[in-house]
Amino acid sequence: MIRELLDTFNTLTTIQLVVLVVAALLWLLRFLYLLFFPLRVLVKTKAKPVTTEKAPLSVLMVVRNEEENCRETLPRLLNLENQDMEVVVVDDYSQDNTLSVLGLIKQRYQRIKLSSLSQETRYSEKLAQNIALKSAEKDWVLLYPVSAQTPTQDWLNEMDKATADPVLVKLAYTTVAANNNRFNKFYRIENFFQQVRSASYSLNGLAFVYNEENVAFKRAEYFKLGGFGTKIQEPYANLELVINRFIRKENVELCFNEKSILTKQVVVDGSAFKDIVRKSIRIEKHLSKPKQFVLLLDRLLQLLYPLFAALVLLLAFKFWPVVAILVVVKLLVFMLIIKILQKRLNERKLFITSLVFSFIMPFYKLFFRWNFNRQSKNHKWKNKG
Repeated sequence: MIRELLDTFNTLTTIQLVVLVVAALLWLLRFLYLLFFPLRVLVKTKAKPVTTEKAPLSVLMVVRNEEENCRETLPRLLNLENQDMEVVVVDDYSQDNTLSVLGLIKQRYQRIKLSSLSQETRYSEKLAQNIALKSAEKDWVLLYPVSAQTPTQDWLNEMDKATADPVLVKLAYTTVAANNNRFNKFYRIENFFQQVRSASYSLNGLAFVYNEENVAFKRAEYFKLGGFGTKIQEPYANLELVINRFIRKENVELCFNEKSILTKQVVVDGSAFKDIVRKSIRIEKHLSKPKQFVLLLDRLLQLLYPLFAALVLLLAFKFWPVVAILVVVKLLVFMLIIKILQKRLNERKLFITSLVFSFIMPFYKLFFRWNFNRQSKNHKWKNKG
């Protein structure tokens, strides 16, 4: 077989040779990506022994029409063992009984701080977050989703542990509770790949976050940058925009393990799935040029790799054994990494679907990104008019 392949190689035309070389290069780049990006996250996902030293933590919540979640979540959070932790809740002009529920909880727990927006405003979530950050007194802050109804002592022990001096950000994993809805599954898969990408880039000197929740950071960094500034008008992202301005490889600590996971109890539909994709696109728009370039290169390689593999089979079919071996090797490595990561991050029953999703999604996102950018430009022109 080897002799036959060599003879075939010597008879290749220029076009066939170019396609073969490009396909080999694409395979090599995608394989190296697996080894230096997702695999590095896998190595870092095991929980480390929890230090006895603690860093004072302010848990921030912005709530709107969340009386049931407040009634369920806040007492559980406030009953966790850490007297240094404070909880700051800002009500974003709720129209239900959220404020009354918060008042009753305040009577029972002294370490909770309450504030509220008194009227409907534009960019109210960012304004509410700003109020929460100003009210917080601890050095470290963490935005906590009120729909995460199972806070555990292990989670708190992970997120409020002391860190080395250079660390400014502690990055943990957030997901939504699983159900049989197909959009719930699509959302969880997209969320999984986004947060793994964020973590892997952070470990390789290109740090950024897609999700503001369950990310602890030094409160002082927010005020050093002047808060949201001009980014207050961004419709899809909030604290991610600020965190991404000061997060660096040397100042981020990865807390990607089963102890630090937060699981939200929320209903996910097609709109929510599209919103998480839109949000990722907008966040990437605000990143530095080097990070945007690497992300663009990553997207291009995801698109081109299967196309050139197919081209090799079409133009030089006799090389199918080589193509098959290389594709299978890369696929097996990818499957192993994803399987173990999903198990450690408690993302059950996603494995097969996520494999299919990872091949289809780059092509779907190509159209989605083009359509979303086109709609955004049209919206800007209408506003100017």
